[in-house]
Amino acid sequence: MLSSDVPADPTAYGDLQAFSDLDLDDIAVAAAALCRAPIALVSILDGDQLWFSARFGTDQPRGALANSGCAAVIALRAPVVIPDMMADPDTRKNGLVCGVPGLRFYAGYPLFTAENEIFGTLCVVDLETRPEGLSPQEHNGLGALARQAMRLMGMRRETVAQERRLAAQQIRRERATRQARQADAERRRAVEKYAIQQAAGAAGGVGIFEYDLGSGDIAVSPEVCRIIGVPVREIVTAAEWVMCVHEEDRAQIPVLAQLLDGSAPLKLEYRIIRADDLKERWILRQGVLDRDEDGRPIRLIGTIQDITPERNAISRLTTLLAVGDALRTATTRQQALDEACQLLGNRLDVQRVGFSAVSVRDELFTVERGWCAPDVPPIAGSFSFQSFRRVSNFLRSGAVLILDDLSNPSWMHEEQEACRAVQVEAQIVVPKMDHGELTGCLFVHSATPREWTLDETSFIRMAADRVFTALDEWDAEARQEIVNHEILHRLKNTLSIVQSLAHQGFRGVDDQGPLTTFTSRLVALSAAHDLLMRRNWQSTDLASLVCGVLTPLGVESRVLVSGPFLKLGPDTATSFSMLLHELATNAMKYGALSVPEGKVSLDWTIADTDGGTVMALCWRETGGPAVTPPQRTGFGVRLLKAGLGRYGKTELRYASTGLCADLTAPTLSLATI
Repeated sequence: MLSSDVPADPTAYGDLQAFSDLDLDDIAVAAAALCRAPIALVSILDGDQLWFSARFGTDQPRGALANSGCAAVIALRAPVVIPDMMADPDTRKNGLVCGVPGLRFYAGYPLFTAENEIFGTLCVVDLETRPEGLSPQEHNGLGALARQAMRLMGMRRETVAQERRLAAQQIRRERATRQARQADAERRRAVEKYAIQQAAGAAGGVGIFEYDLGSGDIAVSPEVCRIIGVPVREIVTAAEWVMCVHEEDRAQIPVLAQLLDGSAPLKLEYRIIRADDLKERWILRQGVLDRDEDGRPIRLIGTIQDITPERNAISRLTTLLAVGDALRTATTRQQALDEACQLLGNRLDVQRVGFSAVSVRDELFTVERGWCAPDVPPIAGSFSFQSFRRVSNFLRSGAVLILDDLSNPSWMHEEQEACRAVQVEAQIVVPKMDHGELTGCLFVHSATPREWTLDETSFIRMAADRVFTALDEWDAEARQEIVNHEILHRLKNTLSIVQSLAHQGFRGVDDQGPLTTFTSRLVALSAAHDLLMRRNWQSTDLASLVCGVLTPLGVESRVLVSGPFLKLGPDTATSFSMLLHELATNAMKYGALSVPEGKVSLDWTIADTDGGTVMALCWRETGGPAVTPPQRTGFGVRLLKAGLGRYGKTELRYASTGLCADLTAPTLSLATI
């Protein structure tokens, strides 16, 4: 943060000036805007001083570390929020806090190098106190900007290092053509340049190497030794280097002949196994070939950089996308859980991933589905809270359980036996909370102690959120299906009661024709409701509705149906079912379907017009008796003429070949009404 002390001499900062960048200024502006603060700084630590490589809201280029908010961030190596700097025993001594301009609020995030060393801070400062501190969104955003600032400075360091390498190569080329009396002076300059490169490379986590193609020796910087996990030395042989490469990636390493003929790739990404801790790491190797006067390659000069965090971030994002796809495309709840757990297990290289339903009332964990490594036994069934009392109490608070080593926390001693019975030495458990109550949990088990990284815990929490959301959707659909079945059952009971009442009302009537007509119309209405209920009363399509109406009448084989997919809304589907039923029963009584040789053609088309997209449906009867317009207008004729209401148009023609009915309506109204 700002300081009232006398600024340090600019020459004391040396290469820190290389980290000035317009993009860093943009990050300071973004941090100020995100946190609604008048001042934002990107500060680089230099001894007891802070150099502001980017700033917004102030022109002060540097300040003292003591009595600043940044001192707390650097000491704790963690984000720090000071709601009132006058209330803080350290920062209230700062001249800019107790004097002009009267700084009050501070929030800062640490900047870490690739070696996890503190490099500086990204902070925002306000002239007003903020008892509420930062919101979760502001916390997350400030952290993301801090990481982006560090990446920008890392790329800047790499650019500077590359420029220096190119300059050194030019010096070596010029040295070969100069006279012998200049050789010693040129060699000294090259050594000085190389020392600068080593220092810059170590600061940015970049190692420098020089591979002599003649001797096979590789001159390396101390940073290269750190990356591959060997004691610091000046020379590594080509054979030793290849032994560090992951067995599956050794085929990528170019042989000497490829380097000599120029066919070897100069940029490679491959895995190594560190010699000291046997951990797998991804490295980026970049280089250039140095040639002699005749143009023959004599050495490969380049850099080595550990890119494992970047590779892991990409892999985590890819896995999250795959989990989302698996959850979206799964056809059952069980399939969704199985595929999601397997993806997480393979990505995290753990022994077991699964989901457990939780009944707080019964105090039971019930493992629904899970994935486990081939050499690990699966777990299933129910486990009581009593066996995992500490864990269950912890999860009921809504907090995520992160356990690196079962032996370390004293409060886990009473549950060690139960955990080890299922081969658990380290675990992460994410609770699923519904209205403040624990209803389930996603668990990740490791059979050996494991130091969970922040990236891994964040990844597991994001994956759990996706799984929980998908499970909620599955449960909601299941509940809705039960409700729909109950509604359909009651609706059918209601229609049955209506049908019984009609039969009782027509019991003394000799002509049972009206009763038969009324009953068949109830059946058609019920068929439309069946289709809509199967689709949550949202919509159906015309082809399915036609089949549902014609099949109960037994005439589906005599009606030639054709037309594209056409979505129908609930009200439209009901109207269509009544229209189609009236046309079919009329044809069975008086038209083409009343004789064996008669047929009906039912087709519809969709066309674009000036007024929008319109559906046109045609009903054509052929092969039946001659038809004439009815002498009186009954309910059936009125229903046909009413068609689809005010949004549609119906034309009835009594041709000599049979009844012709044409219905038109906008497709938008059909789908939404």
